[in-house]
Amino acid sequence: MTNFKGFPIIDAASHLDRQIQEGGYPAVRNAIGSLSVNSEQALRDLEVSLQYLSDYSAVPGTYNRFRSEVQRFLNYLWVVSERTLVHVDSQVVTSYFKFLKTPPASWVAPSIFSGFQNNQGSRAINPRWRPFTNQRSKAKRYEASSVSLQSSRTALTSYFRFLRQHQIISGDPFLEVRRRNTRAKPSTVLNQQENTVRRYTDWQWSYIRNTLEQSANVNSYFERHLFIIITMKTLFLRISELSVRFIDGQIRLPVFSDFKQQVQHGEEFWVYTTLGKGDKKRSITCPDEYIPYIKRWRSHIGCPSPLPLPGEHGAILPSRRGGGLGSRQIQRICEEGIMLAVQQMTADGFLDEASQLAAIASETHYLRHTGASQAIEGGANIRHISEELGHSSAGFTEQIYVNADQRKRRSSGRKRAI
Repeated sequence: MTNFKGFPIIDAASHLDRQIQEGGYPAVRNAIGSLSVNSEQALRDLEVSLQYLSDYSAVPGTYNRFRSEVQRFLNYLWVVSERTLVHVDSQVVTSYFKFLKTPPASWVAPSIFSGFQNNQGSRAINPRWRPFTNQRSKAKRYEASSVSLQSSRTALTSYFRFLRQHQIISGDPFLEVRRRNTRAKPSTVLNQQENTVRRYTDWQWSYIRNTLEQSANVNSYFERHLFIIITMKTLFLRISELSVRFIDGQIRLPVFSDFKQQVQHGEEFWVYTTLGKGDKKRSITCPDEYIPYIKRWRSHIGCPSPLPLPGEHGAILPSRRGGGLGSRQIQRICEEGIMLAVQQMTADGFLDEASQLAAIASETHYLRHTGASQAIEGGANIRHISEELGHSSAGFTEQIYVNADQRKRRSSGRKRAI
């Protein structure tokens, strides 16, 4: 792990506000000053990158993935290319993806190390941190998978879009980059498993839903578990879209007036309006089968009417102290709800199935992916689902939810005659 001249650049989400307030941390500014690049421009790169990632600080999975990619790219840009963001073009991006496929051994750590450590009240750079981690055999050289490279491309596409909007770069560096230059080596691709969406099987979801309903019928304590899990799955929500969070220094509290009844062409329907990634507004159609769950939840918490009223500002998920639930509380409730199903599976003798579900009980994004996958598999228009998911395009949605076609393909293949 010697001869690595780079360094961690951006701290974890829990420390991001502090890092922004401190101008990126003295330790990072000093490290930038030791590089061969223009320090003033590199400090500007740091500032705009912190600003970009602050939009995702309430979405842990996305924040960590995008932060990892931004740090890798800036380390490559400053240390290897000796350039800054204003000089990024297709040539830089092409070279970067070649670098990503097989980075130098000095850039790869055998396990994950935090980028920063506390040191007498300050945040200090951890010298053991590296941009890449190879937790497989130590003897095997790190090689990026096609999934990893696609993830890098997705993150950088978002990053470059932000940079264009803030006039840091003038064009899209990906426009002149051949897609094959951002793909993994053939040998790496052949050794990979088929990409699938991380979702519950239909049987798992049926077990989760039935267990929660039965538990809530017996003990009202589980009404909240039932409502949150059904809502996140049915409306394709992220935790941040149902929790209290800060946006531009102000508290964003999901309230019942976010549910609205609309009439189009003489037909009534309900929608839920929220702010997704990058604080972009989106509305999701509430299926008819979801409406009884809203009524059930409102009855449980003592709302004055079965369905939300215009201008009703009560929190959808009220907390005991007033206001609404935070993301960590919702995460914990979801995990408790899934573990109820695990316990029931165990009691029913499905030990292997219970073990599999327990392993992913904390991963709440399974709810969103399951809802979208089942909708697409059920024949829903993928463009409509893409809009309700908040994706930039239907093509992007198709890339993610490929298992809808894969399941049909595998099911058909299993029935072929010998």
